Amino acid sequence: MLFLALIFGLIIGSFLNVIIYRLPLNLQGKNYSIISPSRSICPNCQVPLGFWQLLPLLSFIIQKGKCKSCKAKISWQYPIIELISAVISVLIIARFGIGFEAFFYLLFGYISITLFIIDFKHQLLPDVLTLGLLWLGLLFHLEDFAALSQGIIGAVAGYLSLWSIHWIFKLLTGKAGFGYGDFKLTAALGVWLGWEILPLLISLSAAAALIFALFKGIKIGQVFAFGPFLLIIGNFLLFINKIAL
Repeated sequence: MLFLALIFGLIIGSFLNVIIYRLPLNLQGKNYSIISPSRSICPNCQVPLGFWQLLPLLSFIIQKGKCKSCKAKISWQYPIIELISAVISVLIIARFGIGFEAFFYLLFGYISITLFIIDFKHQLLPDVLTLGLLWLGLLFHLEDFAALSQGIIGAVAGYLSLWSIHWIFKLLTGKAGFGYGDFKLTAALGVWLGWEILPLLISLSAAAALIFALFKGIKIGQVFAFGPFLLIIGNFLLFINKIAL
């Protein structure tokens, strides 16, 4: 079963790479969608990829990290996303087996991966993913009224907490502190984690973002994505509090 979970995770990781590439282009008004073009293409030369070039992980190894047609280097993002998706799939199936909980936690992990890369690369958190993550959490808690109530409060508290910090910062400095996508993502994570963990989520995410900014030499006032830090800490807290227990 775990081997099948590994293969399934690799395939899903390949699909996530398609979303990561196409969704930002679609939001920019370009003629891309999840189903169009119907075949995956090389981002550099636009040549459609053959079947064997679409095999998760193996195609990267066989092609030695280069496009067969134009010889352009293939980003390491593709095999890394496939591997991360596979590892998440194996860990969750090993913990829960095949069932209701595994299904929702897998979706949480897959959406988190997609949001992380899109926001890191484009400073963009698409509503279709952040709001999808929020509604998915509410559906997950649907059979447990107490958990559902905590989730609803977590969504409201998550949105308002970052919204409040944003406006306080803007009134004091005249600059935006966060994007509206960050508010929605925090609301979605609030559904999954509960409102009690939000202060820890935000403080640890801010600390991680500060360390990253110092390490990268990002100057005061320079914009960078906050969503990836929310997602890293959010997944860690979810794993520690709800999945690993």
